Amino acid sequence: MFTSLKSKTFVFAALASSLIFSSCSDDKDKDPSYTVPQTYNFANVNYSGQTARINMLSELDAYIKTANNGDVLSAQKLKDMYANTNNRFSDQSLNTSGKQLKDKTILTAQSVFENYFDKVAQASQSAGLPAVEGISGGILTTADNKNYLVDANGVELAQVIQKGLMGAVFYFQAVDSYLTAEKTGEAVDNTNVTEGEGTKMEHHFDEAFGYFGAPIDFPANLNNLKFWANYSNQLDSRLNSNKTMMDAFLKGRAAISAKDKAAKDAAISTIRSEWERIVAASAIHELNAAKTNLADQAKKSHYLSEAIGFVMSLQYKTDRKLTNTQYNQVMSAIGTNLYETDAADIAAAIDVLSAAYGMDTIKAQL
Repeated sequence: MFTSLKSKTFVFAALASSLIFSSCSDDKDKDPSYTVPQTYNFANVNYSGQTARINMLSELDAYIKTANNGDVLSAQKLKDMYANTNNRFSDQSLNTSGKQLKDKTILTAQSVFENYFDKVAQASQSAGLPAVEGISGGILTTADNKNYLVDANGVELAQVIQKGLMGAVFYFQAVDSYLTAEKTGEAVDNTNVTEGEGTKMEHHFDEAFGYFGAPIDFPANLNNLKFWANYSNQLDSRLNSNKTMMDAFLKGRAAISAKDKAAKDAAISTIRSEWERIVAASAIHELNAAKTNLADQAKKSHYLSEAIGFVMSLQYKTDRKLTNTQYNQVMSAIGTNLYETDAADIAAAIDVLSAAYGMDTIKAQL
């Protein structure tokens, strides 16, 4: 169609006016000149406390799993490691770090985990004996004779504790503390820089990144992934969570330094929602593994226990998608006696989680 020169001139002028208006409007809220780096290599970054707690959970978990080899556990040692008292870590830098897992655990769950420490220590009294329903002890996988310590109900408490603390400390602190208005909202200081830590807002955001457990060049670098970053990577083929999480962490940190509120808020929203998806998908992943190992009680108990810890973790985000009713439905389906949990129970738990998180199309592949 032929367009007159006059019409073209009018359209161009209107478009230019629109672009100028948009640019001026955006400039009120952000500095358009900043760039987002390819790695988490910003000035004044420090998340050493988060790294210390990740290493503490690694040592705590390793100690509990010595019971799989027949060792008897000390409940007091477990509680000391949890609260970082009495120099219980083999890594001396952890003993003197001034950090602990307990005081960063959501308050409502601290006594829950201390009770688990008592239970796993008690179960380890029978670590050298075979487990049967109603009696704790070691239970062997049928294929490779791998031994897991389980309680009288077939629960591998080591897995519940590890996955549960991943949620009650790392996930909770990141999504329900650091990535909230209290720690990264506009009332938080983003002007005064502390050498080595940045502004308070920058530092809080860095601490959330530290709890994710990824290297600064993730996901190009998949070495030495810790806890949540490791599970993100395991699920990445279905969730694309590696890129989603890292892009948001990089954009969010750059936006904070550039005073770009809109981009910061968008990145935080992405991280909080995607991390919750990772937790839910991790639970479904373990439930699927249990469903394919029904004939091997050791593996069934192992995977169901991991799922229990992940489902527990979903509680620790205030605005979670999983309702309390749905949470209770999932836990009820899994049951408290894992010897009795069957394929229908596991499928029911998967279905509730999948429906809550919109994963029906991928649930079988997780």
